[in-house]
This record gives sequence, C-alpha cells and structure tokens, in this order.
Amino acid sequence: MQPAGTAAFEARRPDRSGSYSFEQKAEPRLDAEQERDFRADSDAWAFFTRQPPSYRRAGVWWVVSAKRPETRARRLGQLIEFSRAGRRLPPLAPRG
Repeated sequence: MQPAGTAAFEARRPDRSGSYSFEQKAEPRLDAEQERDFRADSDAWAFFTRQPPSYRRAGVWWVVSAKRPETRARRLGQLIEFSRAGRRLPPLAPRG
C-alpha cells in the first residue's frame, strides 16, 4: 500500500465504517414479518428472487439498515412496488 493509502486507512472512523451492504460480515435478512409481507406479493417476490445475489443483498440491506421502523416499512413497500413492476430500485439499477 502507498503511504497515502496507509494514512487514509489509519484515519478512518469506526462510526463511518461498515455502513455498506458489501462491508457486512453476515448476509442481511428481512425479519419474519417483512419477508412474509414480501412473499405475499407473489409477482414481486418472483422478480426479486430472479435478481443477482448482489442486487438482492443491496436491496435487503437498504431496507434493514434504516434506523426508524417507519423508514424500514416505507423502504420495504418501495422494494415490493418496484419488484412488482419488474423494475429494480433506482439507486441499485444499472445505468446506461
């Protein structure tokens, strides 16, 4: 590693690390109620499960990483809505 990279690594803040889905050691999971609600919409669930693992992981992390319960519920609703329409969430969709 170059000196600038070492300095940046040493200057990292623990409260700013581990906030992205790919930084998580454990696979993010919906709780039982969230998964039940998602599976209740069979078209949305079928679309979501056909997506690549990287998208599913990021989508679930986007839902479960919200701090407030109402934000998690809103995000789950959006994930279900976009999946039902056969679309990926805009921040996670390929650009092109």
